[in-house]
Amino acid sequence: SDLGGAGLNGNVAVVGTTAIVGAGITPAAGVHAHLYNPYPCPSVSVKVVDLSVPSRPEVVATIPVPAGVAAIDVAALRVRTPSFSGDLAAIALAQCNQTGSFVERGIAYYDVSAPSHPRFLGRYQADADSVHPPGVPPCGPPPAGSSARCASSQHSVFLVQRPDGRVLSLSTEPGASASRFPSGDLRIVDVTNPGKPVQMGSFPDRGRPISSRHGCRPFSAGHAAETSPDGRTALLAYYDEGLLVLDISEPAAPAERGQFRYPAGRSTEGNAAYTTWARVGDRTLAIVSDEDWIAPTTTLRIDAPASVAGTRFACEAMFTLFDPENTAQIYRKPGGQLRGDIVYLGRGCPANPGTGPHAGSSSTDPYLADPAGKIALVDRTRQPIQPAAGAGAGCTVAERVKRAQAAGAIGVIVAQTIAATPEAFSPDGDPSGLTIPAVQIDKGDADALRSVLCPSVDGGKCVGSQRVSGALVDRPGEWGGLRVIDISDPAAPRQVGVYRTPRSRRFPPRDLGVYSAHRAVAGEGLAYVAWNSDGLRILDLTGDAPREVGFFVPPDHPDPAGALPAKAFVVGVARAAGYVVITDINSGLYVLDAPGGARAPRRRR
Repeated sequence: SDLGGAGLNGNVAVVGTTAIVGAGITPAAGVHAHLYNPYPCPSVSVKVVDLSVPSRPEVVATIPVPAGVAAIDVAALRVRTPSFSGDLAAIALAQCNQTGSFVERGIAYYDVSAPSHPRFLGRYQADADSVHPPGVPPCGPPPAGSSARCASSQHSVFLVQRPDGRVLSLSTEPGASASRFPSGDLRIVDVTNPGKPVQMGSFPDRGRPISSRHGCRPFSAGHAAETSPDGRTALLAYYDEGLLVLDISEPAAPAERGQFRYPAGRSTEGNAAYTTWARVGDRTLAIVSDEDWIAPTTTLRIDAPASVAGTRFACEAMFTLFDPENTAQIYRKPGGQLRGDIVYLGRGCPANPGTGPHAGSSSTDPYLADPAGKIALVDRTRQPIQPAAGAGAGCTVAERVKRAQAAGAIGVIVAQTIAATPEAFSPDGDPSGLTIPAVQIDKGDADALRSVLCPSVDGGKCVGSQRVSGALVDRPGEWGGLRVIDISDPAAPRQVGVYRTPRSRRFPPRDLGVYSAHRAVAGEGLAYVAWNSDGLRILDLTGDAPREVGFFVPPDHPDPAGALPAKAFVVGVARAAGYVVITDINSGLYVLDAPGGARAPRRRR
């Protein structure tokens, strides 16, 4: 089924012969590393699909999603409780543009027992425990309303019914523990009565840092969770902190039992994004998807002068690395490098009045040098050497790069300037109109380079500068793979294998596809993995290491929304009786015959 042909299809969950399909995409910002920003945020709806005739899946109902919001994840479960018996669907709602901040999000629960007539039951009011000053308006657009009292975005959801009959909903709000919210990234909500969801507990405690020292998306945050079949142990994918194993026997007091950590060092990206539970023989396994969209392989090489010569760690910007025109990337340059002289411009913002998070001065920052034909160094925030610039960030990184490009620069280096988080990361932004690459470097390296390029300023220009030459250099790397972690002893998780498809071993790719593992489900000794542009991969988990035994890649398909490349993008996977269901962002839903050991699953679309 093409699910109506509008694209932007999301994850899929199956209960009985009904599939629930999410919709929409959230911006690539902060901990979220996906292609580039901004994504389209049109009005979308969750699709309810009848699978009773697997060869003819049919959309029988839709569930509307508020404007400015994406249905970023879905879950479904057949439950029986004194308050509700039937097919329960959970929809994780997340903001995808500014409009979405003024509407209720959280987790919405629906009765889908009659698939053609879904019925709203209740909502988890995420962050309702936040304390607000008196007089803060209710949730709604200004001036009568505010965003403060709206249920916050949730980025994943999982449902389980425990043997004692209690139904739990686990959802995540990445970075909440590092913010002002009282609750942690993982939320444990009792939905035994889905009409009255009650938060029981959260994890971790407030104050856990969000920054890390891994790769080019150096973030640690809870992104997705799943439980054991009895609902007493939770697996929490925590980006650069790896996998956390939690005891949730008492949902009000989750306790960490063990952790799988990534190897230390900037060369490891990390990014544990999704996890699923598997029981294979006498082993208990956690299947972890490393959603790495960036291989940390970019460097800044300084050739002269000798005082600063050498190689520095660098992170290419998301918006040039995934340039939809396929021209801006460093690896597209001859020899995978861009050589030139380097000059320091200062902050480099265009005029950017307004009230948004990147609002700055009503006037353009003066350049401290001419970037024509050179690689430009710009600061992330104003530095004392450029007192005429406005305070704060002033504009997005992409806006600085576009301005430098218009002035003739051949590339841009962004100096990290934040002392509290001195590590470079891959900046987000809008790629439209860009043809030159951009990277960010660590604060210490940037400070040293700036001191040589601009010892002082006189008459609005750098004086006493030394000529600095070098290159932005890229080398081959790998996309994120699928890790198999033995958690038979929860206190000592142990990696037993990593699998990558042939195309995920090559970064950068030959095309505009995305070859990172996304999410997986498991059963009967097999893992079924939604692998973005590498489709569905089926892995045998019974041996010492995961082994591919089958695959299905949907045909490439243009994005009806006109933003993503015309590639396969399989992001959802669910097991059902006798078949597997996958969803592709661009093309829709597929029902596959996928018996164990099948070389090529057959399609029912």
